[in-house]
Amino acid sequence: MSKDYIGWLEKEIANEHIKLYNYSDFQIKKQIGKGAYGKVYRVVWKNKRIFALKSFNSQEVIKENVEELKLHMKVNNHENIIRIYGITLTNPSQY
Repeated sequence: MSKDYIGWLEKEIANEHIKLYNYSDFQIKKQIGKGAYGKVYRVVWKNKRIFALKSFNSQEVIKENVEELKLHMKVNNHENIIRIYGITLTNPSQY
């Protein structure tokens, strides 16, 4: 099942609906939260912009992550919703 979700994600990246960032372009400043699935960090991208980067504990939660991403994409332009700018992989070869 996770292959279906990975396939959807790869298609959205290829069609430029989701931006894929290089993980090496981020500098982690500090952890600002954590939950059951992972942690949230305050990061600086290319020494220019500050982002919150959400990390996940394992690949097993891919279904939940993709479903959350799909929902965010539907409302991403609403002023009261935290924007998703894209995704990154710490080890792209693992997928």
